[in-house]
Amino acid sequence: MTRYPALSPLHPAIPAADGLILRGHLVYPHGRVGTRYPLAVMAHQYPATRDSFAPFCADLHALGIATLAFDMRGQGESIWTSSGAHVAPSPAEPNMDAFGAAFVASASTVGFSHIADDIVRIAAWGLFQNYIDPTRLMLVGASVGGTGVLLAAPRVKDALRAVITFGAAGAGVHSPDAMDHIRANCKALSTPMLLMSSEKDPFDGANNIRTWSKGLKHVGTKIISGREHAMAIYYEVRPEVLAFVRKTVAPAAHSRPRPASGKGRGR
Repeated sequence: MTRYPALSPLHPAIPAADGLILRGHLVYPHGRVGTRYPLAVMAHQYPATRDSFAPFCADLHALGIATLAFDMRGQGESIWTSSGAHVAPSPAEPNMDAFGAAFVASASTVGFSHIADDIVRIAAWGLFQNYIDPTRLMLVGASVGGTGVLLAAPRVKDALRAVITFGAAGAGVHSPDAMDHIRANCKALSTPMLLMSSEKDPFDGANNIRTWSKGLKHVGTKIISGREHAMAIYYEVRPEVLAFVRKTVAPAAHSRPRPASGKGRGR
């Protein structure tokens, strides 16, 4: 079989609606050169960075899926505006009261109400890149990134093939009625979804996904024992996650090694 040079990762700088520069990392599947790859856009939890998705990214690359994980506003490298750095406050002490205070302060300081729109802009950039299939998008979110992707989903519905969330929470920082909007989005879309949480998630993740998925056959849930939050549950739910990805998004095994055509979408 002919071997081709690997595709290099890309490091975009994408302006948000309020001028903040969003930074991310587009990585193509390792050692697999094909004409078009599905794309996973990944929004992380607070406080963290895009690298919190590293184990899942490695699994997706092995399945032939490109990943575009980005630093959420005010975190990691997504802190710069024309007026200087805007950094999300982090907990001043290792307790839940300090965490809650910092989270609420971050919402106003760096504008968490823009998160859903940020996700749409990141997805739009990714879908126009070379060797990306613009009809096979998956949105992935953890905690506040999870509520973000559920709010963003209708705006990318033509390309959307799947949605995965880990401990989706913090809906109120997006808008006062975000919980209702998420439920409405889950009902309106027919896109397969897999929403997961621990039973005693400290941010009510289990009850959130029960509310959003109730009566909806296309919205699956996985609730595990314990109280771990967001990507801390990944290894426990990994078998179900990868089975879901194979069913909804991953290319057929025989198609992954196809040589690149050399035709891209980027300019």
